[in-house]
Amino acid sequence: MTLEERNQVKAILVIRNYLNRDLSDIYIKKNYSLAIDQLIENASKINSAKSVGVKSMSEGNQSISFDSNIEAWTITPDVKALLPTPYVRMW
Repeated sequence: MTLEERNQVKAILVIRNYLNRDLSDIYIKKNYSLAIDQLIENASKINSAKSVGVKSMSEGNQSISFDSNIEAWTITPDVKALLPTPYVRMW
């Protein structure tokens, strides 16, 4: 499996869990392709900018801190805008 295929599988799983519905991979690919692309793009950017487990880094006079609330493979507001409201089961 290529990296692109693995990333797509991760994105589909994250979207399925967010929507709280048992949707097929094909349905998610067909209906939420923009959200899949955005989720993969966000995760790639976060992973390339962040070292796992590092919350701040200093070198000479420069210091970098990361927002600990932002993680790869999470539904961010820009991805939410491309998805319907999650299904909530009422009893």
